[in-house]
Amino acid sequence: MKIPKRLRSVLGILAITIGSIVAAFGIQGFIVPSGLGGGGVGGIALLLYYTLNLPIGIMTFLLNIPLFILAWREVNRKFVFKTIWGLVIFSLSLDLFKGIQTININDIFLGALYGGVISGISSSIIFHFGGSLGGTDIVSKVIQRKYGVPMGTSSLAINAVIIMISWFILGSTAALYTLVTIFVYGRVLDLIQSGVPTKSIIIISDQSEALVNRIMVDLGRGATFLHGRGAYSCEPKDVIICVVSLPEIGRLKQAVRDVDPKAFMIVQNAGEVFGSGFITND
Repeated sequence: MKIPKRLRSVLGILAITIGSIVAAFGIQGFIVPSGLGGGGVGGIALLLYYTLNLPIGIMTFLLNIPLFILAWREVNRKFVFKTIWGLVIFSLSLDLFKGIQTININDIFLGALYGGVISGISSSIIFHFGGSLGGTDIVSKVIQRKYGVPMGTSSLAINAVIIMISWFILGSTAALYTLVTIFVYGRVLDLIQSGVPTKSIIIISDQSEALVNRIMVDLGRGATFLHGRGAYSCEPKDVIICVVSLPEIGRLKQAVRDVDPKAFMIVQNAGEVFGSGFITND
């Protein structure tokens, strides 16, 4: 059933609101109690809080104003509106949650780990519905649109400068664990945005039709034939291309061995897959 456009917009705003609140909770509940920094504008706001006791939420919003100009020029206006909405909720929640610590964490590594995981999950929710929390997320979004670089990867590169500043202000230990937080955040973000881990399979076999029938029956997956030609024999061959989820790899290999033990198979990572049985692009 297709969801009406207006209802989809309302659900998107609601999801961005929830994601922003969860992200603020992750920072105030895990990052701040552990004395850790952060990346981008949020990292600068944290440093200002540690050194000058300035409110994290208010400073996060103010520091993002120049980046809104960039977003207005380079990214669509709907994204800018959702970003402003998410940032307002995020900034208010940051100052509202000040001093909160539901779990007593005495291990800085756990603070870095859980802070990164929560930030990655909340940001992925916000990105999925077309928003962001500002900061380097805006810059990463621009880079992704122009050059196709994953947002988690570009965010990690941009944040290196903030880590160096944190090194001098917070000390080496906090700076290094801050890097752990940023790395975990980037990996979680890329993993969730890519969806279920998938593999792209290329199979060259003399039993291509029988093999495709086996794939469709055993795995319930479709496949595509490409026409190729052997370089040595110069004989025409059908090249099979299909995409399967990670748990299905073993069953696919067994099917290939059963049908044609001499088949040539290439297994490679598929960054993102859109279509029936995988991620649906809204």
